[in-house]
Amino acid sequence: MCGISALYRFTNISSNDCLKLEAMNKEMAYRGPNEKGVWHDDICGLAHTRLSIIGLENGHQPIFNEDRSLVLVCNGEIYNYKDLRSSLKQKGHLFSTDSDSEVIIHLYEEYGIDALQHLRGMFAFCLWDSNINRLFSARDRVGEKTLYFSQLPTGVIFSTELKAILKYYISKPQINIKSLAEAIRYNFPIDLRNTYIEQIKRLQAGEYALVDADGIQLHTYWKKHQSKVFDGSKEEAKQEVLRLMRESVSNCLQSDVPVAVLLSGGIDSSAIAAFARECRKDVHVITAGYKGKFDCDEREVARQFAKEKDLIYHEVELDVSDFKNLFDEYIEYIDEPVCDVSSMSQWALYKKAKELGFTVLLGGIGGDELFYGYPYYNRLANAYMLRKQHYDLLPWKGKKKDYLKFVLHNLKPILFAGYPMKLDDSIPVHWTYDDYRKFAKDAKLYLNCEVEEFESVDVHFSFAEDANIDAVYDFMFTRFMNTQCLYLADRLGMGNSVEIRSPFVDYKIVEFVSTLPVFVKYDEKCPKRFLKDALYGILPDYILYAQKKGFTPPFDFINQLNKEYEYKCIKSLHTFYNSMLADKLISLLIKP
Repeated sequence: MCGISALYRFTNISSNDCLKLEAMNKEMAYRGPNEKGVWHDDICGLAHTRLSIIGLENGHQPIFNEDRSLVLVCNGEIYNYKDLRSSLKQKGHLFSTDSDSEVIIHLYEEYGIDALQHLRGMFAFCLWDSNINRLFSARDRVGEKTLYFSQLPTGVIFSTELKAILKYYISKPQINIKSLAEAIRYNFPIDLRNTYIEQIKRLQAGEYALVDADGIQLHTYWKKHQSKVFDGSKEEAKQEVLRLMRESVSNCLQSDVPVAVLLSGGIDSSAIAAFARECRKDVHVITAGYKGKFDCDEREVARQFAKEKDLIYHEVELDVSDFKNLFDEYIEYIDEPVCDVSSMSQWALYKKAKELGFTVLLGGIGGDELFYGYPYYNRLANAYMLRKQHYDLLPWKGKKKDYLKFVLHNLKPILFAGYPMKLDDSIPVHWTYDDYRKFAKDAKLYLNCEVEEFESVDVHFSFAEDANIDAVYDFMFTRFMNTQCLYLADRLGMGNSVEIRSPFVDYKIVEFVSTLPVFVKYDEKCPKRFLKDALYGILPDYILYAQKKGFTPPFDFINQLNKEYEYKCIKSLHTFYNSMLADKLISLLIKP
């Protein structure tokens, strides 16, 4: 895992640009403490800082092709690199490193931009083609690795981290108040393109950019939903998901440095640990809990499972009294106002995992988003579907029999007109709704002699009137999972020089699940029923059918932190975790 930057100039790369690229490497040194490199020609410059995972002694970047006409910097892992490397060698390509990333440059020689179709992994890269003076930048299909860009007066700059661009290439940053307000309201960015810094944009998941003398062009090369529909049996579908899961876990175990599985005691992480144990004899697992007794502590379950599966068990204990220092510490690494109260716990866990000697950690991100694992959002989707069925029967003239049958079958939700939930503006991320309303009532942002009022910002987001279960979970997959879960795993992991891998979001699993009919993969009465049935006999019942728990810190601590916090850039009579984090982040990065 690494940090990358790339600069394209319509004019010429200057000596000052070279110094800035070196400084951007230093800005992200924790992402790549092992090596760093900078390369440039007249109009393009590339920078790379490396955390060595594969090819420890011979994986330096930037990487060149045989005649040095192509130059590559890459952040991430290409899980199918061995097969790709073998086939490319048969075609006559010569490799100069042991890095998995080098396959990208030779795939590009062979297939051009279609090289993206051959890659299986998590990645963001920038490739300079001096033959046609074009910069080719891309991000993996699901969006595990970030890539930001900014259009400058005389060029385009890319980087893994927003703050690297902000610090060295944005002299007068402007706040995008809508993007900032949405992140405070919903916990994570809603807009997938625009960041809270007006001049800095995101390359989206499954997207690539081409930059040349004509400017920048953005293209989508992958989308989650597939046009084909699986026509096999439910049992065949379960077996295929298990096959793909085993394959993905095996791929994610590839490493030349120590690997462990983050074992929470839940279904997703336990499945990953079980499949890892099928692949190798010595599988290390790490389970975390809080000092004292808290409902979210699942160490006892994880300990029992590890013993049954003959896993090498490591236990870490988090002390809430340490969280004040942790909050001040981790916020320096997160770049964007992604406001998850479990962030401090994640930071502490990754920090302790690094102390135990592990550089790669496998986690269960994506299982809930793929297999309908959130009871609240399942009820929400059912409410939308029930309302649509009701409206479709109105007016009921000529449909009297069907209408009466529907009413009798759904009498209670119809009487309460909630279907069975109240469908209004508070629904998405409902737990922050009241806090945001209190905050926004008088909140103002003071920055660069300008004042922005939050009350005037429209942060409304709602699902379509005819939203179904997949529409609701598309929101969870493309936003919550992408801009919160995967984002924080990357930022908080790499802040500790630790790489987080998520086997569930392998694009082949995502594509296959998207081909399954809803009635095969979704049971409105049982979250993750399909996955649970598939894992029956692989995981014990006490894990498969346990009540779902989250890994969040005790809220008494969060409330105390809110009471003690003093705003710096934002002013409001109400403080909650999200507004506090956003204010502190702006004051750190922009330093008004």
